[in-house]
Amino acid sequence: MRTVFNYRKALREPKKVQQLTASYSLPIPFELIPVINFFIFMTMTFLIGQIIRMGFPHTFERTFVMWLIGLPLALTILVTKIKPEGKNIYLYFLDVAKYYVQIKLPKKRFCNDREVEWMSASTIQFKRCVKVVAKKREYIENTNENDEEQSTVNENGRRVGVLPNQESVHSHAK
Repeated sequence: MRTVFNYRKALREPKKVQQLTASYSLPIPFELIPVINFFIFMTMTFLIGQIIRMGFPHTFERTFVMWLIGLPLALTILVTKIKPEGKNIYLYFLDVAKYYVQIKLPKKRFCNDREVEWMSASTIQFKRCVKVVAKKREYIENTNENDEEQSTVNENGRRVGVLPNQESVHSHAK
């Protein structure tokens, strides 16, 4: 009997950081992606804070630590928790950008998951409806009214008719 093992959980385990140098390690491991996100957000908020302080020098005098640590930590937690369509938020935005550049901007059209190249932006116009007439140019209501059950010809010269084994259909029936 075969035993099937599911390694999905083990292979999807996120990378963790605990050993920083050869002589120093952290007491608990931290996931690598949230740590990188935190430092990226911390750098961004520090630069934005410096730009704001150039215009208003007394801004963030007492709340600079909260601005520099609290906001990046909140953003890191938010980015970790948000998973649109079950994906990482960065991969989701990358897919949205690809869709916009490859499909939306060129205005591609699809039918049954295949690109339709022959469609144009022009509108579709149908011919006007025509009445069915007999060969003698007499107007009839149904195509199978005559006794000979011959096919009748419409105004465009196309033969139309009803097979003899079909019942007549009333055009104004409800």
